[in-house]
Amino acid sequence: MQIFVFILLSIIWGTTWLAIKVTIEGIPPFMGAAMRFIVAVIFLFLYARFKGTTLKLTKSDFKPLFISAILLYSFDYGLIYWGEQYLSAGVTAIFFATYPLFVSIFANFVFKNELFNRYKFAGVVIGFSGVLIIFYEQLFKTNFNFLVMLAVIAIIISAISAALSTIIVKKHLHHVNAVPLSLHQMVWGVLSLLAMSILSGEVDDITISLKVMTAVLYLGLFGSALAFVMFYWLLKKVSAITISFIIYITPVVALIADWLFFGERIAVRTVIGMLLIFSGIAISQRNRSVTKKIPPVLD
Repeated sequence: MQIFVFILLSIIWGTTWLAIKVTIEGIPPFMGAAMRFIVAVIFLFLYARFKGTTLKLTKSDFKPLFISAILLYSFDYGLIYWGEQYLSAGVTAIFFATYPLFVSIFANFVFKNELFNRYKFAGVVIGFSGVLIIFYEQLFKTNFNFLVMLAVIAIIISAISAALSTIIVKKHLHHVNAVPLSLHQMVWGVLSLLAMSILSGEVDDITISLKVMTAVLYLGLFGSALAFVMFYWLLKKVSAITISFIIYITPVVALIADWLFFGERIAVRTVIGMLLIFSGIAISQRNRSVTKKIPPVLD
């Protein structure tokens, strides 16, 4: 079941980069992100009522939940939506692929709740090199003007924020059911994104179309409501470092989808990059009895 959820998450999030691009064709970034999570909140609330799932949280859960929500939605998703205005999906994927590295650093050196051994370090580096090889052509074709550089910085900050949020949830909110955890986070996320949208003056720049709204609904139902419940369920079962490797697989999913549905050619370097990504994941998951013999990167 864990492997199935990992694969399904990779498939869903592998298609969201394109859906985000479609969304910002008609809806400004912060408002587009807010609308996505409004859809997800409505769906999760109805699901919880139907299943009789309690949405109550303890007072001690509020602080880590609020901090993780602001990091994940205001900084992570807000900056991703803003950055994709100026970057291609491939270049965005390259810089957001720093996420597993930041998860590893925070888990081992800041929160000290997961061992970052040499196998995991090697896996992160090899996996990142695979993403870089796949999209290096888009990277070199990019004109790194001022706005593009700001977008790159925004994507890296979003990766840092997402990593911090993941580790906070893993360490402090592991006991909370995935549905109320996702729902409460998204409520704060929606409020913060709406505030950012209003302050940015985006309200007058919305152009609604069937294509754009279909992308918003897909992102809300599948890319958010379903995906985050699965993500937090899986986070209870495996390490944060392991689950972070999904970010390496999502670009592969996007490329395979382009090949299957749009006939895009898969170049030899793409195959090499894919092999490196899967090799990095495999190396990072070496048997625990082996990794225990390997000292952490820093004692």
